[in-house]
Amino acid sequence: MNAQQRPSGLLDPRVMGKFSGLYLVAKTVVEGFISGLHKSLYRGFSIEFAGHREYTAGDDLRYLDWKVFGRTDRTYVRVFREETNVKTHILLDISRSMEYTSGSITKKQYGIWLAACLSYLMISQKDAVGLILLDSDIRRQIKPGSTTVHLHHLLSQLENLPLGKTTSLAAVLHRIALNIKRRSLIILISDLFDEPDKVINGLVHFRHHHHEVIVFQILDAAELDFSFSGHFQFVDMESGEKMDGDSLALSAGYRQAVQSFLRHYQRQCSANNISYARAVTETPFDYFLYQYLNLRARTV
Repeated sequence: MNAQQRPSGLLDPRVMGKFSGLYLVAKTVVEGFISGLHKSLYRGFSIEFAGHREYTAGDDLRYLDWKVFGRTDRTYVRVFREETNVKTHILLDISRSMEYTSGSITKKQYGIWLAACLSYLMISQKDAVGLILLDSDIRRQIKPGSTTVHLHHLLSQLENLPLGKTTSLAAVLHRIALNIKRRSLIILISDLFDEPDKVINGLVHFRHHHHEVIVFQILDAAELDFSFSGHFQFVDMESGEKMDGDSLALSAGYRQAVQSFLRHYQRQCSANNISYARAVTETPFDYFLYQYLNLRARTV
């Protein structure tokens, strides 16, 4: 992918919101910017014989089919296809905290677009992908599939999400880990607003079962820099609890607590061989996904 083909930022939320459906969004991003960047999000694959084609100068002579040559007196080479054999489970947090936005896009909408693009990408490379919607419980679960019909079903579910409730990630992660028997790729999309140590323990449960785990933490810029001024009443989106406070008095302690919260997740994910990436909703999601996959392609 050359410089002219890299995500330009034109596919920002305001532009993507004008598209008629998730299928078009995913197709535009994946085929326009990401396809071919990385063969698979997973390292496992099998080699499958795909057929023959005529030999051309420069072909590897190891793949000449001498039996065909003996029958036809013409030179053909055997062609193989790499076919990944992974099952992917996308876990999307739909809890009420994911509804927050200080701008034009909620964390949930950002997560929906990421899930849609990843689903399109996985199925386009012949992998199976499933979807689990969760908050304090498993709200909806779709088993992995790899057909175009299955992709449309996944995207339809993402376009019609149930209303989320409170967050309780850790307990739900343990339940899911117990139910996924075959080694899989687990992709969690969440703001991770829960007790960090308990969430990490839930993610480590997947690692104990030899799953590969990717975590995309989605945050709003205001949650990072506390960009408020004056006196405010803050309302917890999940509990409804209210708190009055002056932004100037709260800002320094808040930023320090947030940075500690984020560092803890980043360090613990690294320590447990869990891939971690943080996205801010003001960053065009196509650019975020491109950067992540580009880095992964160089390191995996």
